[in-house]
Amino acid sequence: MTRHPVRAAIAGVATLLLTACAASQPAPAGSAPTTGTAAEPAVPTGTLPADPDGVLPATSVAADPAAVTTALRFVRAWARPDLPAETWWAGVRPYAVPAYAELLATVDPANVPATRLTGGGQVVAATAQRVDVDVSTDAGVLRVVCVRSGHRWLVATLGVAKEAAAR
Repeated sequence: MTRHPVRAAIAGVATLLLTACAASQPAPAGSAPTTGTAAEPAVPTGTLPADPDGVLPATSVAADPAAVTTALRFVRAWARPDLPAETWWAGVRPYAVPAYAELLATVDPANVPATRLTGGGQVVAATAQRVDVDVSTDAGVLRVVCVRSGHRWLVATLGVAKEAAAR
C-alpha cells in the first residue's frame, strides 16, 4: 500500500498552515544564502523583507542555537507515526506554542509521513524573535518556524519547505 496520497494531503495542509500562520521570509535579492547546522548556525546576511504586519524586525541576526535545537527536538517527536495519539501529542506539546499545540492535538500521528530525521537543521532566516529552520527527514525537508517565548524557543508551525516542494 502506498502512502503518497496521504503525504500529498499532509503536505498541502502543512503548506497552508505554514503560509497562514507564519510565512517564511525569503532572503533579499543579492544577499548571500544562509546556511548552518544545529552545531553551528550560520549568521544570515543582509536584511529580511519588511514584515507586512509589522511584527518582525527587518534586520537579520545570528541564529540562536537554542532555536535550532528546539526545531530538531520537535521534529524528532513529531516523526513518530507509530505512537498512540495521546502519547504522540504529549511528545510534541512541550515544544509548541499553545495555539499550535492545540492544533496538533487534532492530528492522527498515523498520517505523519516522516519516521526519522536524515540531517541536521539548516537556518534559513533569523531575527531576534524568530528563526526558520529546514530539517531533513525521510519524508522530505520540513520548514520549522520557531519563535521566542520568554527565555526559550517554541515551534509556531511546521510545513514543507517551499524550496523542497518546488522540486
